[in-house]
Amino acid sequence: MKGFIQILSFFLLITVLLSGCRQEQESFTYQGILFEGFDPAKHQPSSEFRKYVEPTKVLLSRRETQALKKCVDHLTEHNLLYLLEYADRFVIVKAPYSFADKPQMIVYLDQEKLTLNFSIGDDWENKLLNSNLGLMESSTQFYFKGTPELPNLLRIILHEIGHLVEYEQLKFNWTGKFVANPLNTDFVKISWDKNRYWQDKEGFSERLQSIQSLEGLVLFLQWFKAESSFFSFSSGMGMNEDFSEAFVYYYLKRYFDYELSFVFQGRVLIDNLQNLNPYRRQKLEFIAELIKNGFHEEEE
Repeated sequence: MKGFIQILSFFLLITVLLSGCRQEQESFTYQGILFEGFDPAKHQPSSEFRKYVEPTKVLLSRRETQALKKCVDHLTEHNLLYLLEYADRFVIVKAPYSFADKPQMIVYLDQEKLTLNFSIGDDWENKLLNSNLGLMESSTQFYFKGTPELPNLLRIILHEIGHLVEYEQLKFNWTGKFVANPLNTDFVKISWDKNRYWQDKEGFSERLQSIQSLEGLVLFLQWFKAESSFFSFSSGMGMNEDFSEAFVYYYLKRYFDYELSFVFQGRVLIDNLQNLNPYRRQKLEFIAELIKNGFHEEEE
């Protein structure tokens, strides 16, 4: 009888624990920041994005809320909570990617990305292999390591806030067509060629997709560290992405002392992939000036 009671107690304990893991909620506020699960009756993304959003109600699990709170904590610990206050709200959606709905000043986060178990380094490897499937067979020999290790969710949040800043402060055209003005041209001209219809100066995507071997990948990453004006694989996708990724690495480098390294066969082969060459330094100086002159007055 005693054994039966012990077994019953054990199963009751497991049931309670599992039910706790399944607790779900529609929204929550943490450190004054509002996070909401998508509700088609309440949220209407702009037409540019609406077709990508699954029109079903989203509830937030305990694990998802913990991931979001941890990212808030990361920023709060470095006196960066003001960044989250730049958006009116954060809405969690079922969608193929996260995005900043710039006219509405709302950040929509893809529910699948709400995890602490996928690092910035993991995202680099994922984007590399998606851009160049020929490297898939060799992918067990390398990876990207961040120091300190940070969740990619934090990078996504910073990236989407960067889009809001880019839209509101630099007046980028949010539909994708670049309209030059004095506020944004100084940044754009670092990497994009006005005389070639604002194409990127490096042929970045072609370089990335033309890698055919591990040796070629190493040569590409050595060039990337030393000479590229971009901060990540995403940067070369367009002017808006270029700014948002520079925005991300401004904060990661300045406040988190973050470095990303390429690890090959168990040892660091290339460290500090975001090394501040002259082009990158120009971008970070531009963002620092933008912050100083209106986006946010930093405390010394």
